[in-house]
Amino acid sequence: MAHLLLIAALLAAVPLVAPPVQAAPQPKASARAYAQYLRGRQAEQQSDWRRALEAYRAAVEADPRAASLRVALAEAWARNGNLDRADAEARRAIEIDEAGPAAAEAWLILGRTAAIDRRTAESEAALRKAIGIQVALAAKRPPGQAPLDPDLWRLLAQVKLEAGDVPAAIVVLEDLASRLPTEGAVALRELGRIHAERKELDAAAALYRKAVAAERRDTEAWRYLAELEESRRHFDEARRAWEGLVRQDSDDPDALLALGRLSLRAGDTAGARAFFAQAVHLSPDEAAARVRVAFAWLDARRPAEALAVADAGLRRHADPRLLYARGLALREERRWDEAAASFGAVASGDPDVDLAALAARVSVLAQAGRSAEALALLDPALVQNPRELRLITARAYVLEKAGRAAEAVTWLTQALAAQPRAGRLRFALGVAQERAGDRAGAIRTMQSILEGAPDDAEAMNFVGYSWAEKGERLDEAEKLVRSAVDMDPDNGSYLDSLGWILFQRGDLPAAISTLERAEALAGPEPTILEHLGDAYRRAGREADATKAWRRALQVLDEGAEPDLPGQRAVIEKKLRDLPGGDVRPARR
Repeated sequence: MAHLLLIAALLAAVPLVAPPVQAAPQPKASARAYAQYLRGRQAEQQSDWRRALEAYRAAVEADPRAASLRVALAEAWARNGNLDRADAEARRAIEIDEAGPAAAEAWLILGRTAAIDRRTAESEAALRKAIGIQVALAAKRPPGQAPLDPDLWRLLAQVKLEAGDVPAAIVVLEDLASRLPTEGAVALRELGRIHAERKELDAAAALYRKAVAAERRDTEAWRYLAELEESRRHFDEARRAWEGLVRQDSDDPDALLALGRLSLRAGDTAGARAFFAQAVHLSPDEAAARVRVAFAWLDARRPAEALAVADAGLRRHADPRLLYARGLALREERRWDEAAASFGAVASGDPDVDLAALAARVSVLAQAGRSAEALALLDPALVQNPRELRLITARAYVLEKAGRAAEAVTWLTQALAAQPRAGRLRFALGVAQERAGDRAGAIRTMQSILEGAPDDAEAMNFVGYSWAEKGERLDEAEKLVRSAVDMDPDNGSYLDSLGWILFQRGDLPAAISTLERAEALAGPEPTILEHLGDAYRRAGREADATKAWRRALQVLDEGAEPDLPGQRAVIEKKLRDLPGGDVRPARR
């Protein structure tokens, strides 16, 4: 089945019995034969294969020594399902013109019919004969006068793939690329794409590189290679591939946006701004490009930059997508009321966008202490959309923020009974159970998620951190959390969990480096900073501990959500316990 998928990708447009482009018979053919040939071609264009067969038979009867007519007749027999007669006519064409263009077409027919009958060795031999004739003819004539048919190489590659010999198929396609770079590159690229879909990523990357080596102008191969390497976190290779694409098409907005993202990752803010500005300038949809740029800044934990990009766009277009991006940036800056107003202004007419904006709006209203207002917005929307997961989980969050976690548990339990396969509801229920003080129930809920979805990184992190928080089952906790980190290496919350497990184990150097990376990726979060301060303190770095804990208090003052009730008091006590400690927050 795997090989059939590869074959389908390579030859989607090359059916086995499709006729090659045929040269018309030379004028020396009889007038009757030529007229019948034209009748056959006309019938083919109308997909009338039976009439085409009759016409070509008449043409061959009129001129039995015309090899090209024999080829046309062979193709007609194949189209009508008689492969034995097709083979016979093809072999007569080869007897008449064993080294000419008609012979190459005849060998191609024999190769195709043998492939249909799974006569692999015969098919390969016939196709290599056809290739040899075409290559020999091309060498004797000026360029273009004896054109090569790429279908010969493609079909030979298909035969090798069907036999399970992928390396040999690649060699065939590389040979095609050396003779017809564009056609060879396309075949290599498509073979790479199927390898990528099958998660054979090294093989896919190698094929994409072969494609761009054969044809530097193949922008799709550059794109596939860049996206693959970026998804594998091979950022240097991804940058080189995006740059390769830009060298071929300097106006490609996707490539410019990607180079901006990679510049941010490398710490080159000025370079990122330049790439983003060019991408926005060149994009046919400026608002959409600005939204993508804003999300890139948000992913880099730079909400002020994202806000500036959205505001600049909104001065030109009152686009709901920009309003949504603006709301997200304001939320990251904990400017709850402004974020709620921005989300509230979203009216796109697209239910998906508008519901996402409503869910975000009520969450920031809850953060601002306006839970009653949030519920007044949510409840009518839920009447209209009773199964909408975003609204259901948003209502649970509003209840939790209002100090009604037990009600949130009841609400989510009822919702889950109506939609038992909704993993998102199950996760929200686990969070609500923890907030309601039912730690054991929360862990059981998250473990039930992992029973059905063992690769759910969020659930793995939740269970692992819950154990580590109490110093329990650290071996299992570390295994779960490391799996989550492997799936999402830039997730600050997962790294915080891992750092806390390492702290519990007494591996302070690894704990500190992991927690520092978590803080750099997630931005100032109270729990990460508290954990980092704890690690610094145990390592004897009291000045660093003081700074970390003071920063934790500062972000709590700015509206950050504490992970546990009384978190502020706990951090303040840690500061007071230090020699000369006080609770004044650190200054930015």
